[in-house]
Amino acid sequence: MSSLQDVFASINRLLEAGVIEAYAVGGATAVLFYAEPARTYDVDVFVIVRGAGQHELAPLAGIYDWARAQGYRTEAEHVLIDGVPVQFLPAYTALVEESIREARPLTYGSEPVRVVGPEHLVALALQAGGARRRERAYQLLESGDVDRARLLELLTRHGLPTEILDGA
Repeated sequence: MSSLQDVFASINRLLEAGVIEAYAVGGATAVLFYAEPARTYDVDVFVIVRGAGQHELAPLAGIYDWARAQGYRTEAEHVLIDGVPVQFLPAYTALVEESIREARPLTYGSEPVRVVGPEHLVALALQAGGARRRERAYQLLESGDVDRARLLELLTRHGLPTEILDGA
């Protein structure tokens, strides 16, 4: 039976193969490392892709090539790793790239995994917008794992609204 640990092991093999330069698990899956688990059906993985400039119109081409070589199927925008839908998202803003580069090295079971830190998760949720993501941001703020001074610095530096700090 596969598990998230197996999925993270596959993502680490993707990194070791040199297809990507760095990654960080984000979204609702990342929240489970800091707060109550949030409902999700996929694993969001932010990536910095090696040679992304070579495939400007398809920056994830190398990941899909690797997935096919590993025998993983794709379904819409997901790669099915051990049956788990994984969505790879290229670093599309300075905040996302910073979130990947400053991800926390954690473990899930016995597998190392790079996870977006809670301050960056809040900032990314606010940048993406929407009620569900705003709820996730508040959930993280209530968890007590968020360094509010660091979050304020991030929000200010990336030009994001800071009023969430007053209401949570």
